[in-house]
Amino acid sequence: MKEPILFDCNNYIAILQFENLKDNNRITTYLKSIPEASIVLIGEYVLDTFFSSHWHTKPPESLKDKQKLDFLIELSALYNHTIAVPIIQYKNKGYYKNIAIINKKKSYFYSQQRMIQYQHWNEATFFSNDTSKLLKLPFVFNAGNLRYGVLFGFEAHFDELWMELKRANVDVVLVATASTFSSQARWEALLTTHAFTNSCFVARANRIGKVIANDGYEWDFYGHSFVSLGQNIIDSLRADEGMLCVDIDKESLESLKTTWGFRS
Repeated sequence: MKEPILFDCNNYIAILQFENLKDNNRITTYLKSIPEASIVLIGEYVLDTFFSSHWHTKPPESLKDKQKLDFLIELSALYNHTIAVPIIQYKNKGYYKNIAIINKKKSYFYSQQRMIQYQHWNEATFFSNDTSKLLKLPFVFNAGNLRYGVLFGFEAHFDELWMELKRANVDVVLVATASTFSSQARWEALLTTHAFTNSCFVARANRIGKVIANDGYEWDFYGHSFVSLGQNIIDSLRADEGMLCVDIDKESLESLKTTWGFRS
């Protein structure tokens, strides 16, 4: 792999656990309260409204909004933060589910490689992401003395992607999710196990809020965003709006790698 992009930021991670980003003042209050040049992670379907099967016949016009990133780009430049946020983009008459990585008024985009396709939640038939190819390394960047990678929640179920991240010596995996139902324990087990076998940190940002979903029932997105080092959850949020801040400790990471020998 070629050398990843180097971002001028520290190893301080802030996870924003929100339902939406409609209140600019609220978001500004959070982002100006953390150290300059932090790394900010936001969950799935926070910048955009939650997915609906009705989009197949009448997608909301907001999905085509080319300016919806502008405010986050301004905040990134103002406070020198690097912001990772899932976004739906419209181009070439198709809708694409990506993660935008914003740094110094420049945006990079990672396109989701595997899409959820269940009867009650089928993204694969709506989005135009190319899911036919072999899985490849997600977007990776260097910051300070660590290496970061991004991942969508559904993609976390595919071992091939974790292997790519491990081969690339990624130290911190930023996972954006929109998890609901009674899945909290399963998600914690999944992500902490991969953090353990990959000898890395995992930061998971999960959205909050309730929506009336495709099946007519109310879905509750429960939050509980967390950061883990290996199988140990360092800190977590509950079900309310909030921000989780963790200063990533390279010495603890090196100790984990040395102790278990899973990663050189």
